[in-house]
Amino acid sequence: MSIPPYSPAQWQAIDALGRAVDQALDTLNVGLAMGGKPTYLACDSWDALEWQYTALGPEKRRLAGELLQRLQDRLAGVGSLRHYGLGKLYPGELVPRWALGCFWRLDGEPLWQNAAWFAEDGLDHGHHWQDAATFMDELLRCLALPAGTGIPAFEPDAEHPHGFVLPLLTVEQGGQPVWTSCPWKGFPTPGEIRLLPGTAAMGLRIPLMDLPLPEDDFAIEVMPALSDPPIRPPQRVTLAPPNTIRLALTVEMRQGTLHVFLPPIASARSYVDLLTAIEATAESLDQPVVIEGYPPPHNQGIQGFQITPAPGVLEVSIHPAASWPDLVALHTALDAEAAACGLCCSKFAPDGRPLGTGGGAHITLGGHRPEMSPLLRRPDLLRSLVTYWQHHPSLSYLFAGQFIGPTSQAPRVDEAHHDVLYELEVAFLSLTPKRPVAPEIVDALLRPLLTDVTGNTHRTALCIDKLFPVGNPRSQLGLLEFRGFEMPPHTGLRLLQMLLVRAFVAWFWQHPFTQPLKRWGPALRDRWRLPHVLAQDFQAVLTDLAAAGYAFEAEWFDGFWEHRLPRYGQVSLVDNPARFLELRAALEPWPVLGDADDSGASRPVDNSRERLQVRLVGAVGSPPEAESLSTRYTVLCNGHVVPMRSTGVPGEYVGGVRFRARSRPNSPPPLAKRHTPLTFDVIDTWQNKWVGGAVYHADDPDGVPYAPTVISPEEAQRRFAERFQPRRRGAMPAQVPPLVLHPETPYTLDLRLMP
Repeated sequence: MSIPPYSPAQWQAIDALGRAVDQALDTLNVGLAMGGKPTYLACDSWDALEWQYTALGPEKRRLAGELLQRLQDRLAGVGSLRHYGLGKLYPGELVPRWALGCFWRLDGEPLWQNAAWFAEDGLDHGHHWQDAATFMDELLRCLALPAGTGIPAFEPDAEHPHGFVLPLLTVEQGGQPVWTSCPWKGFPTPGEIRLLPGTAAMGLRIPLMDLPLPEDDFAIEVMPALSDPPIRPPQRVTLAPPNTIRLALTVEMRQGTLHVFLPPIASARSYVDLLTAIEATAESLDQPVVIEGYPPPHNQGIQGFQITPAPGVLEVSIHPAASWPDLVALHTALDAEAAACGLCCSKFAPDGRPLGTGGGAHITLGGHRPEMSPLLRRPDLLRSLVTYWQHHPSLSYLFAGQFIGPTSQAPRVDEAHHDVLYELEVAFLSLTPKRPVAPEIVDALLRPLLTDVTGNTHRTALCIDKLFPVGNPRSQLGLLEFRGFEMPPHTGLRLLQMLLVRAFVAWFWQHPFTQPLKRWGPALRDRWRLPHVLAQDFQAVLTDLAAAGYAFEAEWFDGFWEHRLPRYGQVSLVDNPARFLELRAALEPWPVLGDADDSGASRPVDNSRERLQVRLVGAVGSPPEAESLSTRYTVLCNGHVVPMRSTGVPGEYVGGVRFRARSRPNSPPPLAKRHTPLTFDVIDTWQNKWVGGAVYHADDPDGVPYAPTVISPEEAQRRFAERFQPRRRGAMPAQVPPLVLHPETPYTLDLRLMP
């Protein structure tokens, strides 16, 4: 067996390591459960706005529906619930985004008995508003509620009801839970509701702000557990006082199909029994339905996955897996079904560079239940992960996408704030190994520190939004989210990422990592942007893991290096073929445009700048320990000296060039100046002659802008290859200019600073 991009022998070795890590986790009784959020895009529609930067779009919704049905058949099967629910509500958007889900019971009992009563997604079943009235009447009978309890709801100018609203709650009567409702009084037209304008589900358009507060106390919801007996309604249910129930189920006819909108229900038992009543109603009337609204409550014996729209991608919030074989089976199936829908994991930039989807492949760590989360049982594990990630920038940058830095979706802890390291070390004094710490203390210590530059707790590389937020009990899930992982192009690469994190958990569970935090300072914006420096750091990470008993082969990660930081090309020097100049992509943060409006969708960034790494091999002429390039060889870029630094290998040196590859739209003259093409010259100062060079083009060398969409991998490869042009002839400059260094960037030539 092999999983792309690995050979059978490589995958056998990776799989063996995965099972060894599992054995360690089991022996240590860690109880780790691992989830993720892979992202996909349409393979043949990269130029559509919904696959570029907008969150919503018709093709995205259609493909999400197809993927939902495929994954339900493969991962959940008979007895699972197909749910068309609510996602997040973002600033600037009028209604929550959709979230298509599939859920099932962990005890093996069915959540939904017969898939025949699911209405087919997007199909007009020819139903009318009278069918909604009939359905509500039958549902009231199943719930033992009085006839006529459902309230007719009208569109603003309509004469007949669009649907019906049922205030609904589980309360205690006679010592047992029952379903009850209440009258809603105080609307302008007694006995009916005029919906808010719009096309969203009716459950989102109820004008609750027009409903007066009750004089009596609110009805109190009871919380029967999933293991409790089903709710058996008595012969007679006492309705709650008027307006005391503010949650409501709705039944509406939309586009010829019956939709049942479920309110937020806190109890899994109540949710299951309500679904049972809805299915029984659908069966008795021979009327399939769409279940929409709020999903089942978390961590009460029901689990599942959701497919949601995000800027440019579809995101799959996959359910957690407890073991390495489960992870392999789950993600292999997920990618196979996504591919069958015409979804893929990668695309190409207009210049031919390989890109990820543009979305994340976030990894979540937790336990089988929130209280069993390894992060809550041993908060020092969180300290170890935060500290080790801060020590090794390669872990932050190798697996990330193009958009990195302080204003990205997942900034490092030391990118967001300069003074946060000191405060973190103070907080870490309370997170010592084998010392119990209450979850609310962990939240209070770290929540103010693990944020982005604006204080957003979600946009950070290691996010604790769902660990134990004191102010949001529904999100107290015991989860740590690694947000710095972009979607890789192959299943095997994503699984390797997850295995890497699992190995860190096993290592730190036995040997907490409590070293002081590093003060990288300006180096994060200089040498840590160069692939060679990152590769040295990542090799140190692998050495640490091997010493802990988890030996990863460096070649397993080659796919990440070539995908994230590809080599543009290399050219041999004319005086010695063993000596060569190599150009490779380097990291360049793209800052968010400060004058952009916060639309709540994607945030505009300045992507006009790029950086590349210059590497010279075989430049013998000084001792290998020399920090700077010997006086014999000098590398020029557009006539300016590139600051080349020794890698520690005799004759090998690297440096960076930062430049403006393209103009920002509507830019004033200083920002409109482009620095490309970049012309590189290698000068032998001992012999006073030109010995090699190359030209790098950020765009088509002919000066004609590339079409924004790359139609095939072959076209991408052509564009990528033609932008690097070796030079076999060149002239010796009249005078080699002096090296000009900025004190904060000794590894980088920034052409914006050059006259």
